[in-house]
This record gives sequence, structure tokens and C-alpha cells, in this order.
Amino acid sequence: MGTIRKLEILDVNGTPERVPLSRNLSGDVARALAQASAALLAVANAFNGEGDFRALPNSSPALTVVEAINEFLRAKARAGKSDRYLRALRNSLSKFADGRGRTSLGLVSHGEIEKWLDAHDWKPVTQLGYLCDVRTLFNFHIRRGNITFNPANAVENPVCEEPLPSIHDPKTVRAALESARRWDLNLCRSIAIRYFAGLRTSEAASLSEKQIGPDYIEVTAAKAKTRRRRLVAIQPCLRAWLALGGSVEFGDYGNRTRLFYKASGLLWPHNVTRHTFVSYHLAAFQSAAKTALEAGHTEQMLFSHYRELVTPDAAAEFWQIFPATQKTLPAQP
Repeated sequence: MGTIRKLEILDVNGTPERVPLSRNLSGDVARALAQASAALLAVANAFNGEGDFRALPNSSPALTVVEAINEFLRAKARAGKSDRYLRALRNSLSKFADGRGRTSLGLVSHGEIEKWLDAHDWKPVTQLGYLCDVRTLFNFHIRRGNITFNPANAVENPVCEEPLPSIHDPKTVRAALESARRWDLNLCRSIAIRYFAGLRTSEAASLSEKQIGPDYIEVTAAKAKTRRRRLVAIQPCLRAWLALGGSVEFGDYGNRTRLFYKASGLLWPHNVTRHTFVSYHLAAFQSAAKTALEAGHTEQMLFSHYRELVTPDAAAEFWQIFPATQKTLPAQP
């Protein structure tokens, strides 16, 4: 509820501003009346020969880009979207609002959107992400009857080459865990869960000890990126690392993790622990459905983004990574 009551939206210049959600509700009503009046006037003029139906605007000039974005963000917050999702939307849409905050949403053309994307040194994948957010914004206002068409649909998607996911080989995983064990047992516990249960960094950072059972780790719907609860089986190797002790409930997760990454001397590409889990889990258990279920995404997403091909021998070695003093046990099917 904190996000909904105190959502950071944009001011008229496109700058983030923290305001109560209830602000400007009367303005919303006034804007709706102005839109209706403008539409009726345009239709009347067309009937009187003073206009052309084909020239009717996409929306009333009363709805500016900044107002449209704020209405969109408030609706997403009311719907219970995650803070992470709201921050990402606000980031991309504040860039879109820069320099056009007072412009009527209905006057934004596909050409202007193209110029906006081309005016920045953004990578194609970043351009695509921002374009998708702008499309979502316009589609939202189409559903609300504020505009009639989506100019962003006429913009071609940037061509993005899908990079192969980066994973750690078994030797690197063992080195990382043993290094974390010496560095901070709490952090070692968390990283082991990320390697052998596939939790996202944000999910691991918010995990509590009560969600770690004898056989499964529970990722609650509130903490999952997809907002769907899932259970991840605790494999024997992970159980051995958890038996070392420590707690996943510790503060300053981000800074402590970054300090360890630097001290470890290893490379830590984005999502490497999760990519590693998915790749070795699929290779070992040969079930895309099971891997996707435990990782918390679809099979299509698994093959598109999270899987790197590994050999059966490497997969067997991965699931035998135990702490230095522990016996090895077979992975559970």
C-alpha cells in the first residue's frame, strides 16, 4: 500500500515528484469534461462543413503527455504492480516526457517517437524496451477512451541480437562458493541458493529463513517477479551448503554482494547464477517443464533467454559441488 499511497510520478516538466495518489482527482474529472466538450465541438464542426472527420485529433489537447503518464502510473500502482516494475516504467517514461511534457498526447506522432529513440546513444535492446513501454502507455489510454490509435505501433522494432547467456562452469561455481564461505557465511548461504535453486537476486535478497524448508524453498507471490508462488526443490548439494549455517536475513544485501564480487576476483555477468542454475538443471533433469516451473518462467522464456547448452558430464559435476568437507550424493530427479 505504501507504493499506492505515495507514488513518485512526474511534474509538468517530466521530473519525478512524490505526491499522494489522491492528488488531482478533481483535475481528472475536469480533463474528462474538457475532452468530451472538444470531441463534441469537433464533430459539430465536421457536420457544419467546418472540419473533416479524418482530421479529428487523436485525443483532446487537454490530456498532456505528463498527465497521461501519471494517470498510467497511478493505475498500475492501484493494480498492485511491483515497485521494481513501477520504477522501470517511471524511468523510461520520464525520458519520453522530457521536452514534451506539456504536449497533447494525441499530437505525438510515430515520427516524433522515432526521433526520440534515435536522438540517444541507447543500445537496440534498450530502445526496444523503452518503445514497448511507450506502446503500453498509448494502449492504456486507448482502452480508457482518451485516444483513438497508437502511433508507437507504426515504429519498427530495433533489431536486437540475443546474446548467449553467461554461466559459470562447475570449477568457477566451486571457487565462488568457497570464497564466499570464507568471506561471509550469510552471503555464502544466499549465493548457494541462487546457484542451486535459481532465485533471482531480488528474490534472494528478500528471502526469509522461514521460507527455507527441509525439502523446498518457497518463493512467495509477493516476492516473485512474476507474482506467482513457486516451490524449488532443495537438491543434496544445496542442503549441504545450507547446513554450514548462516542466515539469509541480513542487511545491506546489494553493497555486501558487490564488495564480495570485487574481492572474489571472478567475473559476475548479469544474472549469471540464475543462468547457471537453469542451464545445468535442464541438462541434468531433461525436463523443460520442470526447469521452467522451478525457475518461475515459461518454457519459451527458458529457451529464449536463460539456457546455455552444457554437456551431461558438466551437469553431473555441477550437482556434485559440495562444501570441501562434505560427501557427495546423487541429485534428486
